[in-house]
Amino acid sequence: MIRTLLLASLLLATFVRADRPNILFIMSDDHTLEGIGAYGSWLKEYVKTPTIDRLAAEGMRFNNCCCNNSICSPSRASIISGQYSHQTGALNLNCRLKPDAPSYIVELQKSGYTTAVVGKWHMAHLPRGCDEYAVTKGQGNYFNPTLHRPDGSSKKLPGYYADRYTDVALDWLKEKRDKAKPFYLSLHFKGPHEPFDYPERWEHYLEGKDVPEPHNLHEAVKTTSPLLKWMHYSFMYDKDAPKSYYDVRRVEMPRTGLTDREKRSIAYQFMLHKYLRCVAALDENIKRVLDYLEAEGIKDNTLIIYTSDQGYWLGQHGMFDKRLILETSLKMPLIVRYPKEIKRGTVNDKLAMNIDFGPTMLDFAGVAKPDPMQGVSLRPLLRGQSPANWRESIFYAYYARAPQHWGIRTDRYKLIRFPRSQTFEFYDLKTDPDEMRDLADVDEYRKIIGQTDVKLSALMQTVGVTPEFLEANMKNVRKAAAGSALKGKGQNRNAKKKKGGK
Repeated sequence: MIRTLLLASLLLATFVRADRPNILFIMSDDHTLEGIGAYGSWLKEYVKTPTIDRLAAEGMRFNNCCCNNSICSPSRASIISGQYSHQTGALNLNCRLKPDAPSYIVELQKSGYTTAVVGKWHMAHLPRGCDEYAVTKGQGNYFNPTLHRPDGSSKKLPGYYADRYTDVALDWLKEKRDKAKPFYLSLHFKGPHEPFDYPERWEHYLEGKDVPEPHNLHEAVKTTSPLLKWMHYSFMYDKDAPKSYYDVRRVEMPRTGLTDREKRSIAYQFMLHKYLRCVAALDENIKRVLDYLEAEGIKDNTLIIYTSDQGYWLGQHGMFDKRLILETSLKMPLIVRYPKEIKRGTVNDKLAMNIDFGPTMLDFAGVAKPDPMQGVSLRPLLRGQSPANWRESIFYAYYARAPQHWGIRTDRYKLIRFPRSQTFEFYDLKTDPDEMRDLADVDEYRKIIGQTDVKLSALMQTVGVTPEFLEANMKNVRKAAAGSALKGKGQNRNAKKKKGGK
């Protein structure tokens, strides 16, 4: 009898493990959700993403998925470990995870998955927990990329990076994986990170056509947000701007006879044409992988996730790049397809985070989440459920360069603080979804600002970060810019705080 029960248990365990989904995790670099047709931005008629759009039509699209530190390497570290940057210690570019850091890839391998990572890695250590990897060191090149493998070898692959990364991924899927096991594959694209290079076949896409401008391309950021926006990379033609797009990217334009507004528009068109061509080349390579899964009859048994490591400014507020807690940088695209559990064409507005990706994949694989992981599984949301205890806010901190800052984003409000200063910024996302007006000086908001500040303090305790840690790890504020920004509005805020404002 006991032997029969043991055999039955073994057979049941084998069945459950055999039924676990394959997992395909596709991550691009700096692919903002506004650069995906399915998200319906002002670029929807100009962006070429039919494959990603189809994933959204066949799965779930998240509208409020946020990173906790909007810069490449730290976001990747958070995705792997399921932890905030202050826990990983991975605060800046080319960082490394601690040797004992949790890793969902390691856990998947230990549980019986065959695992591989292909493409842009951008961390100081090479992948852990992989049967195979072929990854870049650092950023990698758009053309003729070099990929490094576990045996210490490296190989330069001729041609456009996305084509070659996809070749390697398909070769592993077709020839090298253990087909007796479920697979996990990370396919990490370099694009559309600047300088947004694209293959010759996309050279003429949108040629001779102007791309629509965002309504706030010409925002007067010195007035609307002198510390957060003004200290960021911009299209501004101003000697005091931290970095101007057409100065560093050699946009061809006359240096005389044009207004600053006209120069900004020219720089915007130059960048957007390159960005959208780069995105188109990425999308067509994703299609190659999905076509293989479909041809093999395993697409519907594969959990397919598409995301990027963070958002990216495409001219909003007159800016490019990422880094800021403001929406276009903070938010990441997240699209998930798995028809066995996810209803077609669904949209979710709950607050999700990059630290949730690992716990979600482990949940679908039937693997327990390691205790040090701080994220939670998105599986209930993917099933269409609305858990009563779902998170109501997210914590964010950016350490790498000015403007260094931290803050909280709730479903409606955003409070942003800066090191060595009582100055703050505050936005109401319901009345001002594009974050055009800092409300820190508005009397009507003093009460809600105080309440949000209390929530920020409580959230920091929950996630395990202290003001002292933040102050100690944010040391490179540009003094001139910060000093200029603290005048005027900042002094008014400090005066209000002394009168009892929070």
